[in-house]
Amino acid sequence: MRYLILSDIHANLSALRAVLRSVRRQRIERVVVLGDLVGYGAEPNPTVAIVRQLKGLSIVRGNHDKVCCGLESGEAFNRIAFASAQWTQENLTPSHLNWLKELPEGPRDVDGEFLISHGTPLDEDAYIFGEIEALNSFQYFDAPICFFGHSHFPVVFSLNEESLTTRIPNPRKRLRMRLVAEARYLINPGSVGQPRDGDNRASFAIFDSDQRSVAIHRVRYSYQRTQQKIARAGLPAPLAERLAVGR
Repeated sequence: MRYLILSDIHANLSALRAVLRSVRRQRIERVVVLGDLVGYGAEPNPTVAIVRQLKGLSIVRGNHDKVCCGLESGEAFNRIAFASAQWTQENLTPSHLNWLKELPEGPRDVDGEFLISHGTPLDEDAYIFGEIEALNSFQYFDAPICFFGHSHFPVVFSLNEESLTTRIPNPRKRLRMRLVAEARYLINPGSVGQPRDGDNRASFAIFDSDQRSVAIHRVRYSYQRTQQKIARAGLPAPLAERLAVGR
């Protein structure tokens, strides 16, 4: 089975469409979304509409999804994130708003192959930035693989009996690796709609459960178009500006 793994789309319709176009000729059998469909971007409704129709969808909610649909207050958000969440809640259709409210909390099992979570397997709102958080998170799940999002940084943490290893993709080439039975993995595919690793291209992963391999891909999209839509919507300017630099 080949899975398309998406995370942190953040209502960036141009980026989402670019990713889906890039895998059109690949044998993708199921799609997995690790949360934060909305927030930040100016196109929440078409973004949710596309995700709702993806084949074989498995999904968990993100912290922005919760605030944007009114499940949480957003008191922990910074000023810019809160402003975008308020705008999103006001502009979501009732159907999409209610659908977001029903998104499940992670972690979730997918086909007995791997787990998915937005933050850590223990806390959907907690971040995994480095090896300390990763090592702690491995204590809270038994599956061989857990895909997670939230940090907007693509990375693969692997743990075996001897050590914890971190692999960060090189911007100049795709990261593809075989997953060995002797190790367990925490894998972040990066952000589709708002990368923060210094590479402004949309980031996503493809996992092949038969080959036991994962590849993290990058694809260019018209971030200028997304910037223009953010500006026209009256959303905070930094949300548009950061798309150019991937920070």
